[in-house]
Amino acid sequence: MSVSRIPTRQRIVNTALELFASKGITETTTRQIADFAQVNEVTLFRHFGNKHGLLLAVLQECLQKYLVLAQVGESLMVSDISSQSDLRRFLKYYIQSSLRALESVPELVRSLVGEAGQYPLESRQALAQGINQVNQTIATAINDVLVNSRLQYSLPPIKLANLLNTCILGYAVITLTSDVQAIWRDRDEFVSTLVDMFVQEVNPIAQAQPINDISAETVREILLQAKKCGAKDYAIAYLLFGAGLTALDITRLRLKDYQHQANHGILLTRDATGNERSVPLNQKILGHRYGSATNNPLSAYLKTRKHELKDLKNIEDMKSLFLSSDGKPLSLEEIEQLWERWTQPYRNLSGLPLTIDQPRHTWCIEMLSRGIDVDSFCIISGIRPKELQAYQTRLNQKLAIDKAIALDS
Repeated sequence: MSVSRIPTRQRIVNTALELFASKGITETTTRQIADFAQVNEVTLFRHFGNKHGLLLAVLQECLQKYLVLAQVGESLMVSDISSQSDLRRFLKYYIQSSLRALESVPELVRSLVGEAGQYPLESRQALAQGINQVNQTIATAINDVLVNSRLQYSLPPIKLANLLNTCILGYAVITLTSDVQAIWRDRDEFVSTLVDMFVQEVNPIAQAQPINDISAETVREILLQAKKCGAKDYAIAYLLFGAGLTALDITRLRLKDYQHQANHGILLTRDATGNERSVPLNQKILGHRYGSATNNPLSAYLKTRKHELKDLKNIEDMKSLFLSSDGKPLSLEEIEQLWERWTQPYRNLSGLPLTIDQPRHTWCIEMLSRGIDVDSFCIISGIRPKELQAYQTRLNQKLAIDKAIALDS
């Protein structure tokens, strides 16, 4: 394309990029850029304000080209990825492409590193925003790769992208500003090491646990067994089946997490990261009523706590909803031992013992069978929408069996 057909602004940016890359930012003057772009220097200032404004436009141009490179690479490779070896191939491709792009403009990179402290705040913020845009694009690609490969990583994709690009940029800066062979033998060694570091932390996604609920008759018997064992056992069993809590949820409960709203009890639960979720405590479990909002297995247990609180010296321990015999917060292992005590006589159809995750499955199936809408169910259960299908499938199986049995009556 002839010079006259390229828009003036774009022609200035293209020229600046060529000169910055060949001579460096400091050594390149606005007069030189204007002369090579065949424009008046006043025109350059009218479009960009000053040299830093022009540099920012050049960096944005580079980032856009980099984004196109990343997106093209993603579209070419992600759809064809289905294993951990493919993830390794994708990372190697991306790292090598990124390094080639950075090493193609060595003087520009050197100048950026050496003169960064001179840039105005708005330029640094704009540059950071552009880098974040690149990171977001790569995070999307990484997420697609992990999903297609049925792999999982302990960090979210955006943090992986941030870390990956930081390592790439760091290596490029070292390469262009010092003797990199004192640190890495060659680029291949660096790329292989970086890929190994990422891939070795990736694990296959565990197969979804089958939904295995417990029959209404067995649930009733388990609750009665727990009741015979004492107020604390009965209250814990009540929360497992009446609120769908996990054993770990129960260990995190505090006294203030049990509240009353209208005619129902509400439990406030939290996960390991502190995210909170409110769960209604059902008074009716699989056709049987277990007291009221103010008179139920949990409220009965809390009455016994009044005597325990007198003997406690550690204020922090007092905050826990359930305590062990030594006055310490009840542990996960202790709750599992209680479960084994109540359920020892019972077995699944497979002949295996009942597991402590089955009350939650049972509660979820019951809530769905009562007609709760999907959005509400996901909110109170903490189950993600993509995990919902397994519960819906199990409910449909139960309904189909009930309909078939009804035909025989």
